[in-house]
Amino acid sequence: METPYGPVDVERLHSRLFNLGLLLNVLAPAVLIFIGALLKAGGVSGSPGTELAIFFWVLIAVALSEIPAIYIVRRSFFVGSRAFRKGRENMTGEQALIQSAVIVCSLALTPTIYGFVFYLLGGSLERFVLFAAITLFCFLVFKPKLEEIVSFLDRERHRANNAKQP
Repeated sequence: METPYGPVDVERLHSRLFNLGLLLNVLAPAVLIFIGALLKAGGVSGSPGTELAIFFWVLIAVALSEIPAIYIVRRSFFVGSRAFRKGRENMTGEQALIQSAVIVCSLALTPTIYGFVFYLLGGSLERFVLFAAITLFCFLVFKPKLEEIVSFLDRERHRANNAKQP
């Protein structure tokens, strides 16, 4: 595919975005679970209390609220809202897609971070894995799709061509 900045290998870009998602939403939670298990085995943890159950439900509610937030951010980016176009006048479509993928994958990773904190405060491993499962679910639902990448790059090329014409 040809863009104003040169050719873009769409399949390679899709592969890079997918690998970024795997790194942030599969490997990072696995590493955090491993680190948490090592820390708990070493005796670093809080003692479970009644406040922890309330804290768990608050964290679950916040983690589940990340799902619509990711949807809104991702949709706003692909639709081309002004907020997302404003900061990327000098960016190529490829750079904008990578930036978007980092934002979406980071938002999807936050439930695992909540679970890590909960686990270190005295929570159970099963509940920590539940938070990691929310992250994995977000990755599976919001992973980069080849069709969306192609349509986004087409829109960007069309927008750049219209900007050049007087």
